[in-house]
Amino acid sequence: MHKSLNILKTYCFYGIVLLSLAACSQEATPPQGAAASGEIPAAELYSRIENNTAPLIIDVRSSGEFAAGHLPAALNIAHSEFVDTPATSLALLPTDKDAEIIVHCAVGKRAEVAMEIMAAAGYTNVNHLSGDYRGWEAAGYPVESEELGTVD
Repeated sequence: MHKSLNILKTYCFYGIVLLSLAACSQEATPPQGAAASGEIPAAELYSRIENNTAPLIIDVRSSGEFAAGHLPAALNIAHSEFVDTPATSLALLPTDKDAEIIVHCAVGKRAEVAMEIMAAAGYTNVNHLSGDYRGWEAAGYPVESEELGTVD
């Protein structure tokens, strides 16, 4: 019964997100980021990180994945947090809805969901890292890692 209720809540949430996207689609503006397609190549993002001109980078992988390795200066807001507590997750983003934000996960699925939630909340300049984390790492760009501590 509890699992069925959680599934129902999830379907209701996604239904609301999709309805919000449909309602906003006529007023939405295309992304104004560096890449017109809404994608930013890893080489371009790396260059911007090196030049201290990188936008906010959101890594939506789990905290464990993030701790094992992440892009320099990335902020971890797990996909599950966007889905389960979107208001809390969105509160961590800039108040300027036109601010450039780059989103990635491991391969793209979780990033897509998070980007839809951001778009439904009115963010207009959200772009996706081409190749996501796996592409970044495979290309040999730098990653940072953290050791997970235990919480008593």
